[in-house]
Formats: sequence, structure tokens, C-alpha cells
Amino acid sequence: MSNLSQNNPLLGTWKLISITAIFPDGNIDNETFGANPIGYITYTIEGKMMVIFSKGDRTLLSGNSASPLTTAIHKVPVEERAEAFATFNSYAGSYTLDGNKVIHHVEIASIPNRIGKSLTRTFVLNGNRVTLKTPPTKSDDTPKIFELTWERIE
Repeated sequence: MSNLSQNNPLLGTWKLISITAIFPDGNIDNETFGANPIGYITYTIEGKMMVIFSKGDRTLLSGNSASPLTTAIHKVPVEERAEAFATFNSYAGSYTLDGNKVIHHVEIASIPNRIGKSLTRTFVLNGNRVTLKTPPTKSDDTPKIFELTWERIE
């Protein structure tokens, strides 16, 4: 089931190229997370993974908000903090491979409800790019499949 040896095709760090939403009727939204999302995903030989991505056009927070470890962040208006949270996603944990599927076993996440969950993604390799595809999400009224395309960092 798990193949985390040197011939693992996902090993390494990948830079986000695009995020696309595919609707049940076949319509596609090429800017579902903004025009220029940025991010990275890393898979290690030890079986750990981490992913982080955001919209590319995020609004800067007002005030002294350099660190979430200081109380100053709580002086930033809650609406600004909510927008910053809504335009950012990250999680990390272990992973397993099963054919053309990678299963992310979430141990820490920006969305706490994901902790302890296993997120299955199908993947397709094309040269120095990989596309990870989610199952249809049911978080909105219309279920969508998300495709995230990444380019290997050499």
C-alpha cells in the first residue's frame, strides 16, 4: 500500500501553479482561489507531508500584526483576521500512497476540523508537474472537485 522509497514520484517540494474548481455540470472556475494563488507542498521520504497555500492578492492587516504570538494581533479588527483566515490554508501530517492516490493523514491544520482526518487525492504526473484532485466537496450548495497543479522545485 505505502511506497515511500526513493522511487516515490511525489518526493520533494512542489510550487503551486493553479487551483481549479470543476462543477457537476462541467463548468470550470480557473480562479476559484484568486488569479495567482501561491503555495508549496512537500513530501518527505520519512512519510511526512505539509501543504500551505493562499490567494496571491491578500490584503495586509492594519496595525502591528507582525506575529500571531503577540497580543497585538488581537487589536486587528476581527473582519480583517477573518479575511486573512479565509484566504489561507495549511495542514501537515503523514501520507501514504495507494496507486495513483495519495492519502494525507492530517495532524495539524489551519482548519482545526481537519485534524485526525484522512484526505484522499488522486494524482496525475505530467513531466515536472503533478495535479492533485480532490473528491467532490460538499461544503457548498454545489459540490465541486478541486484540481491543484504543482510544479516540482529542482
